[in-house]
Amino acid sequence: MSDSLLEMRDVHYTYPLADRSAIQGLTFHLPKQRKTALIGRNGCGKSTLFLLADGLCRPARGEILLDGVPLKFDRSTLNRWRQRVGLVFQDPEQQLVAPTVEADISYGLCNQNLPMPEVARRVQQTLQDFHLTELARSPLHHLSLGQKKRVSIAGVMTLCPDLLLLDEPTAYLDPLQTRNLLLELENIRQAGTTLLIATHDLDFVYEWADWVMVMEDGRLLLEGETLQVFEQLQNLPDVSLGMPLLWQMWQVLPPNLRHGKPPRSIAQLATACQQ
Repeated sequence: MSDSLLEMRDVHYTYPLADRSAIQGLTFHLPKQRKTALIGRNGCGKSTLFLLADGLCRPARGEILLDGVPLKFDRSTLNRWRQRVGLVFQDPEQQLVAPTVEADISYGLCNQNLPMPEVARRVQQTLQDFHLTELARSPLHHLSLGQKKRVSIAGVMTLCPDLLLLDEPTAYLDPLQTRNLLLELENIRQAGTTLLIATHDLDFVYEWADWVMVMEDGRLLLEGETLQVFEQLQNLPDVSLGMPLLWQMWQVLPPNLRHGKPPRSIAQLATACQQ
């Protein structure tokens, strides 16, 4: 059995009326059960990759596969595909469609024509899992941005997808909201869902991800283990992504303080400096 969950093979896509392709010959294998980050400059194709991966855009050429099975664009195949691939947009307002938290979480389940007792059971379980029980009857427009993001993720996760795509999930969140979100994402990962996060936050990527993909001009530029990718990026200044703050701090320390691999958290840095 392959250890790749999602694959794209020589995928091309151009938006209607656009004068250049958004995705050009994109090929990659997304490993199962890895915390994968997708990085790249604005306009490199990250969001388009997500739309293609969820079947919301149809490539002009190439194949998209899930567990080795190609994506077809008939209604029944797309319906099954989107049960297995969940997409959370950067702005939760684009995703929340019902008047209350409970109703929004039930929306996707109702579209699957599940029996109402099963819908009710799964909604209640999701409310508990995402600490939303007290907000179940709350109007969505009364929620904070962090709460709305939690609801948008919960609505996707109630379908129990194999792959969760998150576009800039930490954008506009304060530090406490970010920490709470990351705890929820870790619970999702431990339950068996593969995570792919697109972000510009290199400090977050450096600490969180164990696999990194770098896009440039609609193509995959680099991919690999986190430290390996950042080692390569520092030798590619033209990519203009910068480097994580912890990485830069490590590089300016005296050689006698740099033991082993570069630390990927403040705690690891403190330990390394005490050795």
